[in-house]
Amino acid sequence: MENFLIVNANILTFGENPKNIRNGAIYIGSGTILDFGDEKTMLSKHMSVEKKIDARGKLVMPGFIDMHNHLYSSFYQNIPVDMEKVSNYSGFMDKYWWKLTDKLSSDGIYYSAVKGIINSMKAGVTTIFNLHSDANANIDTLNDIAEAFEELSMRGVLGLEISNRNGDEAAAKMFEANVEFIGTHNANPLVSGIVGLYNANHANDKLLTDISKYCRRTGNGLMLHLAESQEDDELSIAKHKKYSIDRLNDLGLLSSKTILATTNFMDETDIDIIAKTEANVALTPSSTYYKGFELSPLETYTNKKIPLSFGSDGIYHSIANEARFAHRIMRQEQKNFNSGNKEISDIITNSTYKIANKFVSKSVGEIKLGAAADIIIVDYIPEYEITPDNLQTHLLFGILPSRVITSVINGTFVMKDYELVGIDEDELNKKYIEFAKELK
Repeated sequence: MENFLIVNANILTFGENPKNIRNGAIYIGSGTILDFGDEKTMLSKHMSVEKKIDARGKLVMPGFIDMHNHLYSSFYQNIPVDMEKVSNYSGFMDKYWWKLTDKLSSDGIYYSAVKGIINSMKAGVTTIFNLHSDANANIDTLNDIAEAFEELSMRGVLGLEISNRNGDEAAAKMFEANVEFIGTHNANPLVSGIVGLYNANHANDKLLTDISKYCRRTGNGLMLHLAESQEDDELSIAKHKKYSIDRLNDLGLLSSKTILATTNFMDETDIDIIAKTEANVALTPSSTYYKGFELSPLETYTNKKIPLSFGSDGIYHSIANEARFAHRIMRQEQKNFNSGNKEISDIITNSTYKIANKFVSKSVGEIKLGAAADIIIVDYIPEYEITPDNLQTHLLFGILPSRVITSVINGTFVMKDYELVGIDEDELNKKYIEFAKELK
């Protein structure tokens, strides 16, 4: 990795106290932010650096973090979906969604991941938390996906959706594969592992207890879906005589290293449990509305200081669009001109990176000394300096709607001036066509 300076930059740092450095520069080397500040000072301090990238006054900021994705769904658009043939969410999952993984070969999974990663890159995403579902409990599945991440220089946190959906033996194999992957990628600079679950209803008490013991013993994290549909608690009461969140809490599966995805149907008692256990939430607004559900009680979450983030849930790829959609929903639901402004801004600039940094090997989501050089250049020039007083409006009405020009991940240019670097998309499109046929 060569060292370089990004100059003529309008830097927005994100973080606890976001700063805007106009006419700034960032010094990058070994995949790390080594220095940043006003351009005149930076050029004087780093005169020996030959490579300079001109940001042309555009906004330079941390890349977006997708806290919940399913890259196996990248070919989903090809599947004919007749909603009249399903009566509930479980029927949709059984008839359509599980087919995405049950039918894909190893190469199909790899190219599905490639397609999803590239779409995410174009949207300025520089870190993806990905849960993969594998009914066949193939121990190489996560390695196939990790290969795509590493070849494309995308940062990732990967896990399997462990479940008893296909029996106890398959669940044990999934758990073993997930644990093995975490061990082999413990020191990987780009890809790390996390324990995954589909949801509590698809796991018996023994499996949940084994996962809980492993996570407590090793300090590893856990990601799972919770209360995605109204059926979740109904099924939990019928099968386990208690609500899903109570079951998870009783078995020690809620902690500061737990990511709860979707969480659409939560009451205040449930949210109090999340707050007490310091668990994190990944909201999936677009996917939630696509499936016909209501968005999580976002305002209650923020009032109770729940750590929040956004995920694409394998249907969309732009975290900027997820944030904008959540903002519109809050405005509509609260009927208040100011609803969502602060909440959405805080999630993007100040909450997401704190969650992500519990799971990655190098600090992401903030421009600071020693952080990963995961940054994007956005086609946006603020007329006035961005301050705490106008950050919300700059973000929601200027930054998030703007196109991403350039993306750098771990100090590597993956997209420059709207063009992907070192990627032949024409050849990849042929591969997508070939392996999407496996879903027929």
